[in-house]
Amino acid sequence: MRSDLDLAASAKENIQHKIGTNLRMFINRLHTDFPPHWHTDIEIIWPKEAPYRVVCSNQTYDVEIDDILLICPAVLHEIFSPTPGSRIYIQADFSGIVSLKEIDKAFRLMSPALHIKKKTCPPEIYEQVCNYLNSIMELYFGSAPPIHIREGEVDDDSVVAFTELAPFGELEIYSILLQFIAFCSKNIDIFRGTDSVLVSSTYKNTISLSNVCTYISEHFAENISLESIATYAGFSKYHFERIFSEYAGMTFYQYLQQMRINYAQTLLSNPELSITDISFQSGFASSTAFTRAFKKSTGYPPSQFRMLNEAKHPLSANPFFAKANNEP
Repeated sequence: MRSDLDLAASAKENIQHKIGTNLRMFINRLHTDFPPHWHTDIEIIWPKEAPYRVVCSNQTYDVEIDDILLICPAVLHEIFSPTPGSRIYIQADFSGIVSLKEIDKAFRLMSPALHIKKKTCPPEIYEQVCNYLNSIMELYFGSAPPIHIREGEVDDDSVVAFTELAPFGELEIYSILLQFIAFCSKNIDIFRGTDSVLVSSTYKNTISLSNVCTYISEHFAENISLESIATYAGFSKYHFERIFSEYAGMTFYQYLQQMRINYAQTLLSNPELSITDISFQSGFASSTAFTRAFKKSTGYPPSQFRMLNEAKHPLSANPFFAKANNEP
């Protein structure tokens, strides 16, 4: 029988990045499902010929042709492929620049994933999103990537993976990715408004809920409740609960808990903090409640997440560890 650690390790995907970079992009034409897995990279899925169904932290997204799904780092997800067809994948490791406070804030706002629907997204907003992604792919592939395979061609991205980028090409790509993430964060109210079939909130409510999400991202570690947030937003408890679920695609407490878990994942890279310390700093009432929620969301307990993450990011490269060892 396999141990829990073996099962957790098998769920982590070690992405094979393009040589000399922390990036990978490819056209996936396989008609196959992908079991639950996670990785430290963000993942952008852009179906061009066939849809996907993606489950991220128990949230289900039906990603239609030309929709775009951004999956946040370290989110356990499962992908179902109902029909064959080409889908664009963009993967990028942001673990080296998480010290940018607004990157962490952006991922917390979008977590576990951001679904951009072409049918309901304003055309000018959707066009700008596509421009970012097309620019990234042209830098990576050297030209627009082929969606269709021509007769006699081999469907294999390994040749591209072992071809070096132009000088400072990775830097250019990351600069565009940062613009893309900033753009998505600034327009989160629009994307969340098109992220649910039950869109009924007025524009005024949408703006209010956008402010609420920002407030939660800044105060999630505190003892906040549905009642207190409803009062802050200016709604009754029951009305707020309904419109927040429509807006965010999950309940208030699910959203709050996901914020806390995402922050805890960042703290787990600090070897000086115990699991108990991390649970309280993340806003959980006890380490037991933290461990239970963390395992339900990610598939494994926090101690195993720390071990698996350390395998990819050794302590010698960890800024927390380096700081501790340089102190007199």
